[in-house]
Amino acid sequence: MVSYSIPVGYESLRTILLHTDPNLRFRIAQRIPKIRLTEKTVPLKINSLSLNASESVINSQSYKLGVYLDYGTEEIPNAIRRQNNKGGVSCDVDQYGFKISNSSTPILNGDVSFRTENEDDHRSDTEETERGYWFELKLHEDALAKINQLESEGKTIEDFLSGPMTADDQRIEDVVEIGKEHIQMHIDIYRSELIPFHCRRHNLALPFTCFIQLTITRGNVKTIQRYFYFHKLYEAAKTLNDTLFANRPVIIVNQLQSDSFNVLRLPIGMKISANFIYGDDSQIVYISSILDHSRTLRRLGFHLRSELVMNFQHSFVKYAEKLLMCPDKELIDQLADALGTIENRNIQITFFRFDNPSATDYFQLLQGWVSTERSVGSMISFGLRTDQIGKEILELVRTRNERTESTERCVTVLQRNATKIEVSYGPLPKEVNLSVLLLKARILKA
Repeated sequence: MVSYSIPVGYESLRTILLHTDPNLRFRIAQRIPKIRLTEKTVPLKINSLSLNASESVINSQSYKLGVYLDYGTEEIPNAIRRQNNKGGVSCDVDQYGFKISNSSTPILNGDVSFRTENEDDHRSDTEETERGYWFELKLHEDALAKINQLESEGKTIEDFLSGPMTADDQRIEDVVEIGKEHIQMHIDIYRSELIPFHCRRHNLALPFTCFIQLTITRGNVKTIQRYFYFHKLYEAAKTLNDTLFANRPVIIVNQLQSDSFNVLRLPIGMKISANFIYGDDSQIVYISSILDHSRTLRRLGFHLRSELVMNFQHSFVKYAEKLLMCPDKELIDQLADALGTIENRNIQITFFRFDNPSATDYFQLLQGWVSTERSVGSMISFGLRTDQIGKEILELVRTRNERTESTERCVTVLQRNATKIEVSYGPLPKEVNLSVLLLKARILKA
């Protein structure tokens, strides 16, 4: 029996591609050259997109680039084997095997740079660095020898740490404490780091061959492609992102984030329309350069880490429907002052897991927020970890204001402008950074 294939019409193909997972679209276009131009014209819809210096993650599928060090038939050092298993070195290497800092690479057209003026261009090939590696190698080898001695004597590390020590024992005490397995791992690392110094000193060829490796990972399935090291890693990253994202209409993304603090190697003219963006405060303004500003950002989340609170008046930040902030506790004073200038109608603040703000800290932030007149419907919320801290905050609100009404988990402050502030707290649907409760302050009509 003869089967016939019916060609798909142009509009039907566009409709199919529009609703196809982007990773599948990439594979289809790669295998069927005839549809590549059409595929590029259809808007790309991505649920989650993470952009980093040498890795892009699209809907949980990772495209990661690295420099793979191939030792051929020779025994591969454990430290380098671990690096290779993770996809290779995340920076370029020179003819001796020294790692080249990513902060020294050029910025190309279309790239988004998060570099700072004072960024340290750390070199890994100095005599001082070599001396440091030799010192650490000797320290860890001595610690390993001590553990082997203890084992031969039937003693434990705890016996060594609790007993009398010589000056030499005190020198290796902290290293012995981390245990045999971690000590051996550090020894492997220091020996590997010393290989380039040996090659340069004796003008030797590298004991390995470099390849650019592309690792495509989805779940537990990995696909690996290796290419001769004819181009730098940053050039390969540029080429990869050009292949994925170049010459497309605005890319529609639900959630966009970046963990990069260096340079994103992006195509010229790449634009993204996103619902939710998450990153670091130092990245937010820069990443706005690739956003399509014709659409309002629904949520903008960021870590506040720097000493100076970011410019909340930037249009990208100012017009986000909801701000989600995760500040360092040390920034509470600055953030309280800044809240008086933030006009966003919906703000949520959650602290890092290792921070434990007091009720006074939360109340200070509330005061900063109410220090400026806000429209009805405006709200600020905070993640809380205990019921007790919620009670203490409400007590501060109750005692520091004259006209209030109270229930068990709610205090309402009456204002003179025909509005009232309702401060209340209740359980969160799920834990966030150890927070199990959510405290809300809302502006309501009186």
